[in-house]
Amino acid sequence: MVSLGIMLSDLSKEQRYSTEIAKRASKSGWKVFRFKSSGIDTEAKTIQGESYNPVTNLWDVKKFTIPTFIYDRSFHGLTRDDQKVRNKITWLKGQAQFLGHGLPSKWEIYTKLKDLPLLQAYIPVTAQATDAKTVWNHLHEYEQILLKPSFGSRGIGIYLLSKVEDGTVVTMTKHEKRYERHFKSKEQLHRWIESLLNKFQFLIQPYLPLSNLDNEPFDLRILLQKDATNHWVEQGRGIRKGNKDCITSNLATGGTAITYEKFIKEIAHPHQKYIELTIGHILRTLPEELEAKFQPLFELGIDLGIDRKNRVWILDINSKPGRKIIETLQPDKKDDLYHAPIAYCQYLSDNLVKAGETVEENLSLRNN
Repeated sequence: MVSLGIMLSDLSKEQRYSTEIAKRASKSGWKVFRFKSSGIDTEAKTIQGESYNPVTNLWDVKKFTIPTFIYDRSFHGLTRDDQKVRNKITWLKGQAQFLGHGLPSKWEIYTKLKDLPLLQAYIPVTAQATDAKTVWNHLHEYEQILLKPSFGSRGIGIYLLSKVEDGTVVTMTKHEKRYERHFKSKEQLHRWIESLLNKFQFLIQPYLPLSNLDNEPFDLRILLQKDATNHWVEQGRGIRKGNKDCITSNLATGGTAITYEKFIKEIAHPHQKYIELTIGHILRTLPEELEAKFQPLFELGIDLGIDRKNRVWILDINSKPGRKIIETLQPDKKDDLYHAPIAYCQYLSDNLVKAGETVEENLSLRNN
């Protein structure tokens, strides 16, 4: 029997999403489980988690064997997973077919994409924040820079550093509000930067003017997923607008959603065409380049910025994207989102059969 396991960081997260997927999969006779990476037992080759019960529409606590397919929706904050967790996930990838293998750190992605002729014009210059001196040198060169977590998501942990007459101002968004801290001396700033770098890995980018005339930051989120024929399809797009004078526009940090259609209509016609052609080029090129450089993927959240000169920038690429903006702006898309993982599993299953082996035979070969 085909089975699907949904791996989560916390079983209380994405409950509706996992349940809606399970409802649809169970109608085809599939078993669906959800679990945390900590529930993986590499010696017994079992997983402790929950099993979906189609009769009660509830999840029952259960220990189960390794599912046929794994849909990895786990997140682990700003730091790398600890070695024990990484080892368990690596082991699991040798036991089951993952829908997508995820992407590495933002720095690794940047180093692979920055010199590609078809994409390099849209990728902001990026450097590693190895120490306070490096950060200071970039701030001196650009006057305004962003510090972004190398393993971050949802706009959390991003800092804007700005040179001012009497020192440096550090700005961040927290609890939907703008916060500032003023460092009057280079030494004070260096101590703060070093304390930050001792906890997390950061990247440095020049600050781009990605806000509207009301000084509200915004970006464009586009959700792509593979379909039942292994082709990338766009599931939806929308503009995320942040609060005035804040530096992030993510919905998780207080942003609001606006339709792309409304946004693009407010741009002068000649610029509309350029922006749409550029977006189309990026969507055709980026997924293929990512899979050529890394491992197979199932879904992507691509965040694009559009500056005041109407230039388009690739701000972030997420292999475990959220769906909130699509569900908010295009609620009729929800069923497509719930069905997409199942359709792609079916493609993977059919592809193995065409190759002359069943899913079970393929997994048996992996396990021996």
